[in-house]
Amino acid sequence: MAQIAIIGLGNFGYYLGRDLYSRGHDVIGLDINKDAVQRVRQEISEAIVADGTDRDVLESLGIQHVDIAVVAIGTNMLASILTTFNLREIAVRDIYAKALSEEHGQILKKVGAHHIIFPERDIALGLARRIHNPNMLDYLPIQEEYAIYEISAPESFVGKTLRELDLINKYGIQVIAIRTAGTKHLKFIPKATYTVQERDALILLGAQKNMEKLESDTNKM
Repeated sequence: MAQIAIIGLGNFGYYLGRDLYSRGHDVIGLDINKDAVQRVRQEISEAIVADGTDRDVLESLGIQHVDIAVVAIGTNMLASILTTFNLREIAVRDIYAKALSEEHGQILKKVGAHHIIFPERDIALGLARRIHNPNMLDYLPIQEEYAIYEISAPESFVGKTLRELDLINKYGIQVIAIRTAGTKHLKFIPKATYTVQERDALILLGAQKNMEKLESDTNKM
């Protein structure tokens, strides 16, 4: 399992750290707020009162050796930028940084973040898609244009094989897994002969514009 440093233990950092730790990862959390550190102390590997904008502090804690660092600082944009810069300077191999805006994200990218996170934007977009299309169960952004989507099988899909649906040629969308009806079981890389059942969920990989076209077409059927 990975060793992960989370800098900023507000709600985002708290829930992220707690979940990663529950999955077996070694999680070290840093925050300048003693109450935030105390809140998570029993729920991750180690929680420390420390300032991520101080490069010497990061090095003294051995943060340069972690597999992944996540800058989860809340509203202090300058602190998140300086922390990200410091992590890149001490050669942390993989840096995720939470952005408050597109401009903030661009700056974080320039100072060293490998991945930019927009939690509120992504949650809002996911909710909007679910409201717009009740068949949409989940949405996971991968990069600017592509994402993994989980949708409940539209009525027009039921009883048809994946070959008959031909989503890859019609929409440029790949079915990468099926969550079979009424279970948590995932059938990865399903064969073209698989027949879609009522209450199946389809895990799809594709561009947002292609998914929107698929959603529009299925809503008309």
